[in-house]
Amino acid sequence: MEGKHASQNKQQKPHRSEAFPQLDKAETVAHATKPSMPSDFDLGSTAVSVNPVQMNGRGSHRFSAAPNAAYPGGKVPGGTAGSQKFADGRRRNPVAIAALVVVALLLVVYVAGAVIFMGRFYPNTTLGNFDLSMKPFDQAVDELESAEKSYALSISGEGFSTNITAKEGGIQLDSDRVIAAAKGGMNPALWFVNMWGAHDATENLTASADSTALRNLLTEEIEEFNAGQTASEDAAIVYDAESHSYKIKPEVNGTQLDAEEVVQQAITAMLSMQDTLKLDDDVVIKPQVLSTDSRLIQGTEAANKLVACDVTLVAQLANTTEDITQINGDVISQWVTFDENYAPTFNEAVMSEWASALVASLNTVGSTRTYTRGDGKQVSVSGGDYGWAVDTSSLVSTIEDAVTNASQGEISVPCSQTGNGFTAPGMDWGAYCDVDLTEQYARYYDATGNLLWESGIVSGKPGGEDATPTGTYYLKTHQSPSMLRGPKKEDGKYEWESEVQYWMPFVGNLVGLHDASWQPSSVFSNPDAYKTYGSHGCVNLPTDKAAEIYGIIQNGDPVIVHW
Repeated sequence: MEGKHASQNKQQKPHRSEAFPQLDKAETVAHATKPSMPSDFDLGSTAVSVNPVQMNGRGSHRFSAAPNAAYPGGKVPGGTAGSQKFADGRRRNPVAIAALVVVALLLVVYVAGAVIFMGRFYPNTTLGNFDLSMKPFDQAVDELESAEKSYALSISGEGFSTNITAKEGGIQLDSDRVIAAAKGGMNPALWFVNMWGAHDATENLTASADSTALRNLLTEEIEEFNAGQTASEDAAIVYDAESHSYKIKPEVNGTQLDAEEVVQQAITAMLSMQDTLKLDDDVVIKPQVLSTDSRLIQGTEAANKLVACDVTLVAQLANTTEDITQINGDVISQWVTFDENYAPTFNEAVMSEWASALVASLNTVGSTRTYTRGDGKQVSVSGGDYGWAVDTSSLVSTIEDAVTNASQGEISVPCSQTGNGFTAPGMDWGAYCDVDLTEQYARYYDATGNLLWESGIVSGKPGGEDATPTGTYYLKTHQSPSMLRGPKKEDGKYEWESEVQYWMPFVGNLVGLHDASWQPSSVFSNPDAYKTYGSHGCVNLPTDKAAEIYGIIQNGDPVIVHW
């Protein structure tokens, strides 16, 4: 029994005082309570005072914290530290759960949005004039195809208007490609960012066009329109005949349209399927050179220096001068040309052409002349040696010097031969002797057309070597008396010889006017007498009439012989 009792006593749980003898002494142990508390439980640096513990049969424990200097009365704020930690954890759990729910919902919405915008456009999406907001891609394709069939561009502005259908303009729209390009610019993964702003996909709205058809159509309409409009003109340097100087002609702002510019704008509008095209001032043809252009101003000043010359070309006669023509701004302006920068140039080639034309009109030797005689008869005659012969190269040089030096006054026309004046168009002479072979009559007129002398004549025998030559000649000399001789024979004698008192040769020294005392007086009143009593070619006169003309006619005066 004793042994059994002893054994039982060994198995029996020790009394608290025996198991923890030191606790009876109420000593402080910092670690006594740690085994039964959470690992993060901490009362700070304050020690725990543990009172002796009563243990009941169930082994329950009681602990009490000893008073501490930091917490009067031994109380820790918020109660026991471990219990406070667990309580906070329980309060945070609903918030975390709610957050998880929100995140899950947002994820669902995000995925749903991404799926939606994989097949349709964002809100506020436009394609030219088309609203694609929230439209499925397939629906957008269908709407574009339908729009193409009824599409037309209305063009208006600057007084012009027209309408062009897609067919007329050769417009073709690949709707599938356009929509594919437009949706290619979308990122469904970023729908939540992109859906709030405006989206313009117009750059993808590009049709193809037969520009030739559109150009031909519009060009024809614009040309018809321009026919009734004012054409623009550049400012220019022009010669003003009233002031005899150059001036700047202002530019003209017209109303005609630039067909090519309208075509280009129409092509752009139709390729992007615009409904309307408003034309403005940029399609109006505008002058490119304005009156304020410094080149025009400088060019005008330089040109006026070239036309400052004012000279009169004169023909030098025996005792006087005869005005031929005037060279001033009116004439010189025909010789001035301007380069692309409006710098004036004295065009020598043009001036030479003018001078050549003048020379042609002045070079009258041997020319055909048609004139009206003093008694009203119309006469035409060719040949002869009378007239003017101008030195062309000298004339051109003379004119160039005059223009360059802005000369004033008179300049003599350089001639190798001169006449005795100019009286009327076709009459490059002053006083003259008219010998009419048809009438067998001679007349002498002064430079004003007054008849000073007249007489019947006998001319050379017709149809042979003795016929009197026709043409416009000039009197070579006066000789009184003179021995007229025919051809010399082999024996040294002449075939014939005749002495005259008044010798006035006009064809060399062979043919001339002279007295013919051997002729019967009756022949000078018979127009047919020359056929029988004809001379060796000279113009026979009665002696008294020969004496009269001898005292009137001057060397150099023209003697015009004609039928």
